[in-house]
Amino acid sequence: MQSNNPILSRVEVRADYSHPMSVEGAVQKSVMLTIIAALVGVAFYIYCAMTGAYGIANAGLLVGAIGSFVVAMIATFKTNLAPSLAVPYALLEGVFLGGISLFFEMRYPGIASQALLATFASALTMFALYRFGIIKATAKFKAVVISASIAILAVFVVQWIMTLAFGSSIPGLFESSWLGIGFAVFVAIIASLNLILDFDLIENGAANGAPKSFEWVCAIALLATLVWMYISFLRLIGLLNND
Repeated sequence: MQSNNPILSRVEVRADYSHPMSVEGAVQKSVMLTIIAALVGVAFYIYCAMTGAYGIANAGLLVGAIGSFVVAMIATFKTNLAPSLAVPYALLEGVFLGGISLFFEMRYPGIASQALLATFASALTMFALYRFGIIKATAKFKAVVISASIAILAVFVVQWIMTLAFGSSIPGLFESSWLGIGFAVFVAIIASLNLILDFDLIENGAANGAPKSFEWVCAIALLATLVWMYISFLRLIGLLNND
């Protein structure tokens, strides 16, 4: 069992037939974490927008991004701590979402609701494709999605280094050009396909008697994927709205 989601890539699942995880349990926890992140994100967004606290929004964005990454990594290597870390992870993701949404919304009014709708529609589509067996998480499918995800991560790391070290950017990829928009579309598609792997992970975990605590790991994974999808759609819609 594995997912291309970084918080699951090194998780070792040990069967626990006395207290095994279930698909229903993982889904319920995923919904709960998503609701928490959404509520915190909306509250943080409204507070910063109404008070003009853009410095706090920027700080929240950074703290949320770094903090959620650190918490996710701890949950990866210490899966027994996932039940305790899940809610803090959702809170941090909520602050991150609220902060980044505010800055995108300031530049492109209405973009947050558009990205949210695109994320919701894509998630439902991926679930339907997986549920009805139209897309199956075969070994080849997993290899392609994982390879593409690693490549995307590498591109963003290079872009980050170039920006910090040289104040420059990878030519074309992060601009409102056909190449930049095409790359943004590709990223959004790969982000959405992550859900197929995560759905498969949940089913395999339940089928193989993964411990109950693994439901929280799966919930964190799904929330991380949804956040990635949302950010990908924010970037894509923003590029499409550039003059």
